[in-house]
Amino acid sequence: MPRKKTENAESAEDIKPTRAPKTRGPRKPKTEEAEPVSQIEAFAERPKRTRRPGAETPTESLPKPARKPRMAKKDSDSQAPSESVQPAAIGFRFRAAGPPPARAPKGQPNRRRGDRSEGPKRPVERKPVVRTLQRPEKPKPPARPVRERILTPEGAPRVIIRNGRPCLVIDGQIVPPFMFFGNPSDETKAETVFEEIRKAAKEGIHLHSLMVEFAISEGGAEEALHLSAYLLQKTLEADPDGRLILRLVFAGAPGWERKYPKAAFRYADGVEAEPSFCDDEFWGDAANLLAGYVRGISSHDQSDRLIGLHLDRGEWFFAEGWGYDTSAAAEKAFRDWATFRYGGDRVALQSAWFNGDARFETLKIPSYNDYPLSSEGFLRARRKERIWVDYHLFMSDAIVERIQSLAWQVKEASEGRLLVAASYGYTFEWSHPASGHLSLGKLLRSPEIDIIAGPPSYKDRSLGGTAGFPGPIDSFALNGKLFLSEEDFKTPIGQVVEPDEFNPVMPTPQALEASHWRGVGSALSHSTGIAWMDLWGNGWLNTPAIWQRASEVRDILIKAIATPARDPDVAVLIDERSLAYLSDARAFKHLVQNSREAILRAGVSAGFYLLSDLAHRKKFPDAKLYIFLNAWDTRPEVRAAIKRIQGGGKTLFWFYSAGLFEAGRPALERVREVTGIAIRPQPFNSRAGTTILNRKHPLTELLEERALSTVEQLEPSYFAIPEEGTTILGEYTQTGLPSFVVREIKDEHGAWRSVFLGEPLITEKLIRGLCQYAGVHVWNYHGDVVHVRPPFLSIHYSGTGHRIATLPDRWHAYDPLQAKMAGSDATHLRSDATDGASQVLFVGEEAEVQHLATMN
Repeated sequence: MPRKKTENAESAEDIKPTRAPKTRGPRKPKTEEAEPVSQIEAFAERPKRTRRPGAETPTESLPKPARKPRMAKKDSDSQAPSESVQPAAIGFRFRAAGPPPARAPKGQPNRRRGDRSEGPKRPVERKPVVRTLQRPEKPKPPARPVRERILTPEGAPRVIIRNGRPCLVIDGQIVPPFMFFGNPSDETKAETVFEEIRKAAKEGIHLHSLMVEFAISEGGAEEALHLSAYLLQKTLEADPDGRLILRLVFAGAPGWERKYPKAAFRYADGVEAEPSFCDDEFWGDAANLLAGYVRGISSHDQSDRLIGLHLDRGEWFFAEGWGYDTSAAAEKAFRDWATFRYGGDRVALQSAWFNGDARFETLKIPSYNDYPLSSEGFLRARRKERIWVDYHLFMSDAIVERIQSLAWQVKEASEGRLLVAASYGYTFEWSHPASGHLSLGKLLRSPEIDIIAGPPSYKDRSLGGTAGFPGPIDSFALNGKLFLSEEDFKTPIGQVVEPDEFNPVMPTPQALEASHWRGVGSALSHSTGIAWMDLWGNGWLNTPAIWQRASEVRDILIKAIATPARDPDVAVLIDERSLAYLSDARAFKHLVQNSREAILRAGVSAGFYLLSDLAHRKKFPDAKLYIFLNAWDTRPEVRAAIKRIQGGGKTLFWFYSAGLFEAGRPALERVREVTGIAIRPQPFNSRAGTTILNRKHPLTELLEERALSTVEQLEPSYFAIPEEGTTILGEYTQTGLPSFVVREIKDEHGAWRSVFLGEPLITEKLIRGLCQYAGVHVWNYHGDVVHVRPPFLSIHYSGTGHRIATLPDRWHAYDPLQAKMAGSDATHLRSDATDGASQVLFVGEEAEVQHLATMN
C-alpha cells in the first residue's frame, strides 16, 4: 500500500517504520470486513492539534516528534500493552529537514564531550515556533482638568506674604487676620449674632464671617442668594466699616437621591449618607449654581464689602466609623484614579495589588467590613492590602479635587475679586486613614485657595492643655496660604445646651481669657490668623469684656505683621500620604498625636511641616534639628529632598521606623541612603522596652532610669545595625538588639548626625535631650505649653508653682499685657505660675524689645 505523506513530515521518506515488538497472547481472528490499517495510515489520520486561540501562525512549520511510547502496565493475566498506548505512535523516529550539524574536526574539543574526537551526533536544532503574545492595550488615563489661572485684579482683596507672614490686604491696606464668626440660623440667633458684631466693631474688629446653607437646587441657590444679601445688609448696619466672608455649607436638596442616584450610598451603620464627593453630576450642578450665585451677589449694591467665600461640606471629611463611599460615582472615580495612578498599565496594577485578576474597567471599592489588620502590625504593608491604601489616597485626592473645582468657579465668576477659604488638613486629628484629609499638600499648591481653616484640637483644649493645631501649622505660611485657627470655645454665656458634647465648656471668664491668649501665642509663633466663633449663634461671645480683649489681640497681631518671621530651631515633619497605610489606631496616637503634645511641652522653638514641603518648596526653613515622625513611604522626590538637608552639622531624628516603602514598594533595604542608619525588623512579637546603656550622653542624661522600659507594643519593631561612627545608647531589653543609636557621619554632604529610636514613645525630656545634642536653645523645662519664635514667646502654664524661663544670654523680656519689662539683661525669668494661666512676652535684645513695646 503506498505511503501517505503526513502533515508532520516533509516527505514519506522522513518516516522510518520500525518493527513493532511481539506480544504474547492469543491472536484475534481476521475478518474480511476489517481491512488492516498500516501504522503510517493510522498516524496520518490522527486529529490535528489546534493552536491556542490568539497565537500567531509560525513562520515555518516544523515536524513534531511522536509521543514517546509508555511502558505497558503488567497484570496477572497478560503482559500486553494497556489500551492507553496508541499503536500508531509506536516505533517512529523523526529526522529534521535540512543539512546535518557540523562535526568538530579531529583533535578539537567537542562542546559536550570534551576532547573526544568522535562522539554522538549533536541533537537536532529546530527553529522555535514564534508566537507573538498580544499585550492588552492600555486604557488611556483620564485627562486631568486644566484650569485657566484667574488673576486677582488690582484693588481686590488678597493674601500676601509680608516679612514671612501671611496677611490680608483689603482696599490697599494690610489688615490683621482676626475675625468673628457667627451662625444666624434663625431670627433669634441672627439678632444675637448682630449684637456680637456691634460689640466687635466698637473695639475695632471689622472682619466677620457668617454661615449660609446652600442646597443644591435652583430653589436652594436662590434662597441662599437672598439670605446672603440680607446678611450682608444687616452686617453693614451693625458695622458700617465691616467686611464679610460668607461660609456656604453645601447640602443635598430634599429628594436629591432620586435626581442623583449615582451619588447615593449608605454609611457603615446603614444610615443614608450625604451625596458622594465623587459624583460629577451632583457637583457639576453645584458648580454651575455656585457660579450663578457669585454673579448674583456680585451685583448687590454693597458687594464690595463681601471679600470672600468659605466653601464647606462638613469640613470635607469622612468621620471615623462612617465606612467607605460605595456609590456608583465613587466606583467610577476610583477606576479613573487608578488608571491615572498606574498609567493605564494593567501589569503595574496587578503587580502593585498582587492580584492577577485586577482590571481597571472592573475595579470595585474595597470592603470596609473586610478591612484587614496586616500581619505586619501597625501598617498595611503587604501588597494584597495595597487596594485599601490606594482607596484612602483616592478619597483624599477626590475631595481636594472637588474643593479646587468649586474654588475655581468662585474665582472665575467673580473675576478674581473674591477670596476663597476651605476647612481642611486635619492631619494630626484623624487616626483613621479614610478621613479624606490626606491631600493637604495638593490643596496648598492650588492657586485658587487663599485661606485654610480648622479648629484647635478637641482632645486637650481645657485649661493647661495644649489645644494643639489640627494640621502641620507652619506649612500654610510656607506655601503662601493664611491659616485661620477657628477657636470655637464654648462659654456658658448663651445658657443653651448644644449637641457638640465633645467640645468642653470654659467654666469661667478667666478660663476663656487664658484660652484666648494661648491661641494668640500660637498665632504669633506660627504666623496664622484667628477666628473667634459663636458656632451655634447662642451668644458665646456676647459681652463687652471679650471684645475689649479682642482689641488688644488685634494690636499685637499688627506688631507681628511688622516683624520678620524667623526659622524655627526644630522642624517637625509629618508625611500625610504615609498615613494611608495605617491599620492600628494606637500607632497614630503614639507616633503622631503624642509626639505633637510632647514637642509643644518641650519648651523649644518648633515648626510643624508636611514632609512633601521638603520636595516642593525651593526654600525650606534652615533648622538645627529635623524630626521625622512617620517617614514610612520615602518617594523618590522626598528621598532626594532629605539628602539636601543632610550636612551642615544638622541632626536628623528618625522615630520608630523609616523608609519602609518607596512609592508603595518595600524598600527597607535602602533606608540607609536617607537615614544614614540601616534598620531591620525584630523577630515578631518581640517585647517592647529599652534598657539605657549610656547615661552620660546628652541624649539620655535628662531621661529617668526606666524612661523607655515601659512602652506599649506595636508590631513590628525595628533595630539599628551598628557600623563605624555609631554609638549605642540603648538596647531592647528582651532581644539585646540596638534600639537607640546615634551615628556621626561625614560624607559628600558634609558632617551631620543621625539618631534612631525604635520605641514608639516620644517624651518632652527626650525632645530636650535631642535639642541639647543639636545645639537648640530650651526655653522652659517645666512641661508647660510653649510657643516661641523670637521675638515672641508665650507660655500656657500646666500646674502651679515656681517657674523659670531660660533666655539666651543678655536678652530682655517685655510683657505687653502688663505694659512693663519682665526681665532685663538676664538669662532667667522667674515667676509663680497659676494653673491654666497664659503669658505672652516680647523677647530679644534690648533695642528690638523696645521697638516692639513702643510701636504704634
